[in-house]
Amino acid sequence: MRRFFSYIALTFSILIIFSCQNEPTDNSKGELPLNISVYLDLSDRLDKDLTPSQTYRDTAIVNYIVDFFVKQTMGPQILKSQNKMKVLFYPTPNNSEIATLAQGLNVDIGNKQGVERRKTLDGMSEIFNNNLSHIYQETVEEHNWIGCDIWDFFSSKKVDNLCIKSGFRNIVVILTDGYLIKEDNLIREGDSYSYLSNNTLMNGGKLIDRRGGELKGKSLEVLMLEVNPSDPKKRDKMIRTLEDWFESMGVEKFVVAETDANISNTKMIIDNFLLEQ
Repeated sequence: MRRFFSYIALTFSILIIFSCQNEPTDNSKGELPLNISVYLDLSDRLDKDLTPSQTYRDTAIVNYIVDFFVKQTMGPQILKSQNKMKVLFYPTPNNSEIATLAQGLNVDIGNKQGVERRKTLDGMSEIFNNNLSHIYQETVEEHNWIGCDIWDFFSSKKVDNLCIKSGFRNIVVILTDGYLIKEDNLIREGDSYSYLSNNTLMNGGKLIDRRGGELKGKSLEVLMLEVNPSDPKKRDKMIRTLEDWFESMGVEKFVVAETDANISNTKMIIDNFLLEQ
């Protein structure tokens, strides 16, 4: 009988050890490495008479996302981290100085070794803040509004090539006023358009979907901030149109939010989006 109980105790101990060895890892809990892309709209929205200015709001948002990235990467996990973050523009600015500054806004911790990882994270906030400030200053002073082509960015699969990586939590943060307009890429198909203007909103138009749900299952999350139509009455229609577009393309997690003069409110939106998986 004593041998029997000893056998039971031994078996139980082995089961406990085996169970501990098979404890789920971070990846099995869904904690994938971060792949964050911040897509900036360098259009005449930067010239709007806002308080605080659009430049201030955009810079504060990017800095806040940098802080989130650093906090998520620091700690015991830093040596194994594969986290990535970058700022991008589409189309790419012709200004060589802006292009050079943008190169410094691309961080891949997985490509860093040892103490270089910590140094990169320690310097991220200053580099992103300085480079972004210079990019916005250069753009505003030149009044050369290159704009952005958000519709084509998704429709021509640029988002797939630049922002989606298998095995990562792919997050695209878009800072735009909500007017998806690129003068040399204006397409109309029935009551659908490749652009979003006050006229298309007034006429009940929707955005053309070239993806047909293709983005479903690609672990893509889209957070669109600073939506700020010139006609406040168009706000709800603009947001619904953008939401319908993301949903039709198959984006499974997205938030479209209007701008707010109180940056603290914007930070709450960001927190709710980034911390909820």
